[in-house]
Amino acid sequence: MNQQYFPEDEWSTLLQTPNMIIMAITLADKTDPVSFLQETQAAVQIVSNEQNRTDLTSDLARSLTASMKEADAKDPLQGEQLLLKKQFELLGALQNLKNASEGRKNTLDHFKQVSLILGSKVTVVQAQEFKTWILSVARQIAEAVKEGGLFGIGGERVSRDESEMLKAIEKALDFK
Repeated sequence: MNQQYFPEDEWSTLLQTPNMIIMAITLADKTDPVSFLQETQAAVQIVSNEQNRTDLTSDLARSLTASMKEADAKDPLQGEQLLLKKQFELLGALQNLKNASEGRKNTLDHFKQVSLILGSKVTVVQAQEFKTWILSVARQIAEAVKEGGLFGIGGERVSRDESEMLKAIEKALDFK
């Protein structure tokens, strides 16, 4: 399963999915600015690591991450500079939102669109594999930075709001 099976607009929607995962999880709950930046930094690194995985079971996830990796190879920035650029691009997209609620709604609408695309283009097995991959990335991001606590003491790996967002993403990706 690769890009050739999708019209350009659908492939573009699928390519936006990793950033939408980051946005969904980082906007899930209120946090202090330092934790927010740590979470976006960790999330960008997690998505970057996904591009280098060789054990992805989803053909579609492999094709998507290969396209992302190919686009990164064309960028003049590499390594930490490229990760910082991606983080700033993400922060720029977040800055254009009216509020976090709008961002959460936009991300869930995106996942519903992904569900519609996959429901019409791939088998149920392929769609489920891709959904599993998306949820795996989302969970990694949610677990990346402890929420709550004071000066690194206490807190929880996945906040209640992040857990609710994970459930909402899963529901939005229900294939009809």
